[in-house]
Amino acid sequence: MVEFLFTQANLPFSISLSFVLLLGVFEALSLVIGYSLIGALDDWAPIDVDYDISTSGFTGVSGWLCLNRLPLLIWFVLVLVSFSIAGYTSNFLSLLLTEQMLPQVISLPIALLLTAISCRYLGASLAKILPKNESSAVSIDTLLGSVGTVTLGCAIKGKPSEALVRDQYQQRHYVLVEPEAVGVEFQTGTQVVLLKREGTVWSAAKFDS
Repeated sequence: MVEFLFTQANLPFSISLSFVLLLGVFEALSLVIGYSLIGALDDWAPIDVDYDISTSGFTGVSGWLCLNRLPLLIWFVLVLVSFSIAGYTSNFLSLLLTEQMLPQVISLPIALLLTAISCRYLGASLAKILPKNESSAVSIDTLLGSVGTVTLGCAIKGKPSEALVRDQYQQRHYVLVEPEAVGVEFQTGTQVVLLKREGTVWSAAKFDS
């Protein structure tokens, strides 16, 4: 069994599982001194996503993977564990059926696909049991008047693009923005002011500092 776990074909999955165990040790040690890695990571990288299944880029992907619904460390552990289990399982089944394990060029894509599915569905179930701390949560409508930065693509009227906005708690929100007027373009890196929201899309104007 040990030989199977640490064979070359399973090396990426063994590293992933070892990292989970290492995180567990660090979390246990941090709790002894009264400092939680879970809280520290959420404070360092709080993420809130105005999510819609039709969106693209970070907004759509992170929402689909439930990144915005779980504490960051819990989500990260879910990814690592799912990746390890998926990889070990695919190689074990291959060993039973063909008497040899899959090459990594096949096992890694399979493991990544199953990991994404696990994050989507198991992550949603975990979110109901371990809801993310909402003590500083804000309504998306309170972002009215906030300044954001376009992070993806070029936004024009009718074709919104993604922008990063911070609220009063310095939490990050990825929202969709488009110019208020026809003929205006927001290139990546443009700072904009949120003026009005319709559905998941904010009308915005260029911010002149």
